[in-house]
Amino acid sequence: MVDSIAAPLLRMSGITKHYGGVRALENADFDANRGTIHALLGENGAGKSTLIKVLSGVVQPDTGTISLDGTPIEFANPTEANNAGIACIFQELSLLPDLSVADNIGIGSPPGPFGLINYRAQRRLAEELLARVGGDGIHPSATVRELPLSRRQIVEIAKALARNPKLLILDEATSALTAADVEKVFTLLHKLREDGLAIIYISHRMHEIAELADMCTVFRNGRKVETFRAGTKSDNAIVEMMIGREYKSVFPPKTEKSPSLLPFSRFATFPGKTS
Repeated sequence: MVDSIAAPLLRMSGITKHYGGVRALENADFDANRGTIHALLGENGAGKSTLIKVLSGVVQPDTGTISLDGTPIEFANPTEANNAGIACIFQELSLLPDLSVADNIGIGSPPGPFGLINYRAQRRLAEELLARVGGDGIHPSATVRELPLSRRQIVEIAKALARNPKLLILDEATSALTAADVEKVFTLLHKLREDGLAIIYISHRMHEIAELADMCTVFRNGRKVETFRAGTKSDNAIVEMMIGREYKSVFPPKTEKSPSLLPFSRFATFPGKTS
């Protein structure tokens, strides 16, 4: 991890977003630093997805400011966010199933002059990126529809890296991967962190957070609860921040019933009967 006192690459301040009468985000803050994997944690409905949608240009906030590299930014659509160096990998894939792997990877900025596609260069790009993300066995000419879901997710990650992002966002991006593929992605993320990328990682799997994250931020009810260095709080403490009450009140310890209170069973002995 790059440990720097410099200003964060990303700073989101006072972000508010309502959908009618529903509050998705309320005065929310979030920072992400270069060379850091920052875990974004919270229950479903905590505001994580809305925060990422605001950052990636999918939706616009009602109020608040965003700066990238110290420059204030506003995104009217995802293309503007991509052009600014923000790449998102969502659980729902954005691949076009009837196009080839190479076409999908290069679709954002196909190599070639004057807007023309250099198919040889596009294939080389796909091969390089697939090797980088652990997808060596995926043929660039294969149609995406032919690939199993775990292979498609690898292609999605390669597609995101084709944009040379400053900030990479993964929203439950390992949920469809095999254990072997997850290990390859983790190795890649560690390397990208060393290269100075800022990475935002969203997952409900605490063991993934423990293995990957440098920093963690917990959201609840559309607000930031706390940001802390990974490994400084127990899983139970993190869950309590996410749900807003003590862990034991949600998952109380099981009590063993006394044998005398157990309901009648085939092992019970009744008066006048012998077992």
